[in-house]
Amino acid sequence: MRSVIATANLIVGKDGSTTVAGSSTPLSTDEDRRRFHQLRTDADLILIGGNTARREPYKRTPIPLYILTHTKVRLAPKNQLAKQFSMTPTQMISEISNNFPPQDSKAGIKLLVEAGPKLLQQMINDSLIDQLYLSINLEKTGDNQISIDDLTSTFKLISTETISACEFRYYQKLAN
Repeated sequence: MRSVIATANLIVGKDGSTTVAGSSTPLSTDEDRRRFHQLRTDADLILIGGNTARREPYKRTPIPLYILTHTKVRLAPKNQLAKQFSMTPTQMISEISNNFPPQDSKAGIKLLVEAGPKLLQQMINDSLIDQLYLSINLEKTGDNQISIDDLTSTFKLISTETISACEFRYYQKLAN
């Protein structure tokens, strides 16, 4: 059993919206995409939920993709690195800890959670997320608003930076 270090990444609009017409892509900026890809470079594995898999472009990923879903997702074309699981987030973390192929037998597994707000909030409530990168598009609004204060209530704000139309916040989980 290896430790799992779970990092989440989410972009929202200035009103807390998580999508525009069903996708988070319109909220993203060039700098947000650059940071998003950097987080992927540092990760061993990506975790998303079924709704994210259906609405966002996950046909190709540079690292393994685990989809947590109760309803089978058909990615077309098929992502050869994707696996689907029907379990709770806590069970998923245990599955990753016990069975994810080791990159380095001594190191923890670096999990990048790119899930939507529902699964992300559930994982935060279950104390499964260690750090959170939150991008806030200061110009755009959309659909499916969340409360940023509720989302981050169990985290400490470590840094914030504004570049162009986006504010980038980095949070770490508060000690229990």
